[in-house]
Parts: sequence; structure tokens; C-alpha cells
Amino acid sequence: MRPMGPSVHAKGRASARARRRDRTFRSGTIVILLVVMLIGGALAGACGGDTASSDAASSSPSPVVSASPPLPGYPATPPAGAPTLTAEEEAWLAEKGTLEVGAFNDYPPFSFQPFEGGEATGIAVDYWKLIAYRLGVEVAFTPTFFSDQLEGLKDGRFDSLTGIFPLEERKQWFAFTRAWFMIDTRIFTDAAHKSDKTLASLKGLTVSVVKDDSGQQIADDAGLETLVVESYPEAVKAVGEGRAQAMILDQPVGEYYVKEFGYKGKVAAVGKPVASGEMTLPVRKDDTVLLAILQKGIGMVGEAEFEGIYETYMGAGGD
Repeated sequence: MRPMGPSVHAKGRASARARRRDRTFRSGTIVILLVVMLIGGALAGACGGDTASSDAASSSPSPVVSASPPLPGYPATPPAGAPTLTAEEEAWLAEKGTLEVGAFNDYPPFSFQPFEGGEATGIAVDYWKLIAYRLGVEVAFTPTFFSDQLEGLKDGRFDSLTGIFPLEERKQWFAFTRAWFMIDTRIFTDAAHKSDKTLASLKGLTVSVVKDDSGQQIADDAGLETLVVESYPEAVKAVGEGRAQAMILDQPVGEYYVKEFGYKGKVAAVGKPVASGEMTLPVRKDDTVLLAILQKGIGMVGEAEFEGIYETYMGAGGD
């Protein structure tokens, strides 16, 4: 995966930090996220709840996040040279009051619930909080499955989402901001099929994919036999439990769940990335004012500030 940074986006970064992040998802990061989820699970257990890796995670809304300082150390004033809102855009936000945002409940480190019923957290959530803070608007996150996020954006329950790829088939419903992150999508296989490193070599195997995820589109385009599941952890479990021999999943998410479920040596990423997706903030296709506002919101978060959010979840050290 490759962070693009709010000030450079699709141009990418040539810095040492960016090159370091091109490597695989760090084991230290996985440990940090596991600790967060284990603590959350313990708290939920006291109340009879389940951990976030449950295949039936909650879709109840998190509390509204105020436009007061959302993250320690981030001032209200955006960096010098940041875009400013027009009077029309300010009036639109004032009338809107709160932006409703659909969030992944199972997509670490970008957006996930540490335990069922918990608030969404992650890189994309914190990024959104800072954007909303700079825009002077409140934002409410609803953690839910990915397919429900897409439906919620279509039917008006959500104004935007924490981040999706601008796939061609989605453009009939949505418009997208410029990209703020790049994520590699990989083939993962069980140990018996680790030599099957290309899409063509997966012919004849059962490949688990998440409903409406880009991995499903990749598998369908390649003519593969798929096992379509609702959640990201379920896709990984399908391979680990032998219901599928391979999966197509975004690399950091797949590697996180392989670690969490104890599948190291049993399930692993193979070959080169089969795709690299651009994380964008989507809106409904006719929501042109909000699209313009969010484009400016991305520009109101500086490079160093994005780095700070990223390092909170990814760690500042090496591999």
C-alpha cells in the first residue's frame, strides 16, 4: 500500500517514508491493532459483546463526533495555502449540520470496530475527523459492512463513506474526490496452492471475495469461481478453514486477519499485486456541492498532519 498524502495525491511520494510504506504491512502494526481489539473485546465481553472480528459485527451508529478538536495536537487553522470555502459552500454545511458517513466495521487499519457496538476507529476515520474539523462541520460515523455502505450512500442514509476505490461500475451512482491513498490488492492462497501466483493460475480453485469489494470485480473479470461473503474476516476464514483455496483482498487487511486468526504459514499473500486502488471520498453523483467541499477538505489537511495520523496506526519505526 502506498500513502499518497493530501498535498500530492496521485503523484505519489518519493520520500523515504513513502518508500518504506510500499513494503508489506508491518508486524509491529498488526501487534498494535491486535492489542486495541483485544482490549475492546475484553470490555465488550464484560457486557456480553463480541470482538470486531465477528462475522456479524454491529451496524449501529457511533455517537456524533463534534467539530471540536478531534485529535490532540491538530489546530483548527489549516496549513498555509489551503483552499477556502465559498459563501455558498459554508451556507450548505451550516444547513446540513451533520455529515453522515458510512464506515467499515472490519477493514483495519483504515476503519474498524475494536468490539461490537464500539465506535469506528482507524486511519480513514481520524482523517475524516480532521477534515470535518477544518470544514467546521460535525460528522457521524455508522460502522457497517461494505455492501451496506454502498447501499446507504445510494439511498441517502449516508452523505459519504470513509473511503472507496473509484471503480468504473460505481461511477453510475457516485462521484469521487481525488485520491488520498493507494492500496495494493493481492492474491492470498492456502499452503497447498502457494505456487498459484496469478489470476490465470486460480482457474479451477474456489476464491473467496467480499460482496461488492473490488476483489469480487477482479475475480469476476478473470472468470474465477468465487465464494462471495459479507465481511473481510469471513473471506480470510474461508481460506483458513478450507472452504476456499484462495482469496483476493487488499493487502493490509488480509495480512491483519491472517495474523489475528493464527493462519501464518497456512495462508499467505503470493505473487505481485493484481491491482492498486485509489482511496477516495465518494458522494452521490448529483451531490456536486459536497464533492467540491470534500475536495477542499482534503486540501485542508497538510502532509505532516496526514503523516501523524498514518503513524498513529502504522508506527514510525522500520519493519
